[in-house]
Amino acid sequence: MRAERREETAAALRERLRSADAEIEVPDGLWERVRAPRDDIRVAPVPRARRRPVPLVLIAVATVAVTLVVCGTWWLVSPASGPAPGKSAAPADPNGGAVTLRVYNVEKPCQELRTLECSLRVAENPYTLYADPGNAAGRVWHGDRLTATCVVTDGRLVTDEKGISSPRWYRVEKAQDEGGRERFEGWLPGVRTRNTTEVPTCSAAERPARNGS
Repeated sequence: MRAERREETAAALRERLRSADAEIEVPDGLWERVRAPRDDIRVAPVPRARRRPVPLVLIAVATVAVTLVVCGTWWLVSPASGPAPGKSAAPADPNGGAVTLRVYNVEKPCQELRTLECSLRVAENPYTLYADPGNAAGRVWHGDRLTATCVVTDGRLVTDEKGISSPRWYRVEKAQDEGGRERFEGWLPGVRTRNTTEVPTCSAAERPARNGS
C-alpha cells in the first residue's frame, strides 16, 4: 500500500516538473551571447606565493641557542679541568723552590778567564758595603752555577762596570767544584747575574742583620 502511494507521489512530481519546464521561456539570443567570446573578460594570473625573508633577529637567536646547546653538551661530556682525585697538579720541586743562577761578568775579557783578577765576590751581608774587604764569603767566575733560595730587594746598591745598578741580592749556595774549592754560602749582587726566574723574597729569619758601614 505504501509502495503504491510513493509511486503516485513520484508520478505527480514528474508531471509538475514537465509543466514548469514547458512554461519557462528562454530570452531571444541568450545562447548566442553565452557562447560568444568576450574580450573584456580576462583571467588574471595567479601570483606565486613569495617566501617571506627570515628576520636577522631570529637568525641570531637561533645561532646563540645552537651554540649554547653545543657548549652545554661539551661541558657535560668533557673531563674535569682539575687534577684527578689523589693526584697533585704538578710534581714537587726537588730543590724545594730553589732557583739555579748563572754568574755573569760584564767584562768580556774575563768571561773566559778564571784568574783572581776576573773573579767576582760573593758577600756575607747584603747590607754591608760590597767593597769592604771583610765582606767576603767566597769567589765565583763567569758561568758558575749557584743555587738561590731567596732574594732581598733593599740591599746595598751595587753598580757594575757597564753602569747598571741594583739593590737586589740573592742568597746563594755554591757546592764544592772540581777544583777542590769548598762549598760556601753568601749573597750575590743582582748585577752579577741575568736571572729571569722568580725567586721568593727572604723571610725575616733568612735576612742577615744590618750592621751598616
